[in-house]
Amino acid sequence: MASIDYEPKRLAILSISIFLSCIFVSSTGLVAALDDSALLASEGKALLERGWWSQYSNLTSHRCKYWPGIFCDQAGRITKISPPPEFLKVGNKFGKMNFSCFSNLVRLHLPNHELSGSIPPQISILPQLRYLNLSSNYLAGELPSSLGNLSRLVELDFSSNNFINYIPPELGNLKNLVTLNLSYNGFSGPIPSALCHLDNLTH
Repeated sequence: MASIDYEPKRLAILSISIFLSCIFVSSTGLVAALDDSALLASEGKALLERGWWSQYSNLTSHRCKYWPGIFCDQAGRITKISPPPEFLKVGNKFGKMNFSCFSNLVRLHLPNHELSGSIPPQISILPQLRYLNLSSNYLAGELPSSLGNLSRLVELDFSSNNFINYIPPELGNLKNLVTLNLSYNGFSGPIPSALCHLDNLTH
């Protein structure tokens, strides 16, 4: 009798295991969807709080389609911020921007936008950032050494601003860097020797 009862019990246990696995997969997917939804909401809020794209506030859920200079991936997460200069004059609002919301940002392109103040520290923790162009603005102060944390960075252009003091040697950590332009600033001191070891640097 024991051998006869064994098979139904094993099938019952297997069915329960499959059921629990389905619940786990479903709940994991739900959590991921909620996380994505929260991320999308925080991205839109970060832009609107600083007055950026405020005239498009009634189109928040369609920002990837209707907001000039905003580009997204298939999931709707912002990957590129590149508004035309004639559209957006950010000024000192730039330093108050919560860039930590943009964890999928690949390109930040804001030349000739009358930016002022210092570089927001959150820029240094953007894990996917590859292209950073803040040239031809009024940014000032020292370059933060934390920029050396942007390990994926391919292009860094801070030319024609008002940065001062030394160039941080931590920029030598940017091993993927191809373009580096720090010209027309107020830097002093020697060029860090660490920059000589950027093998991919061509510009």
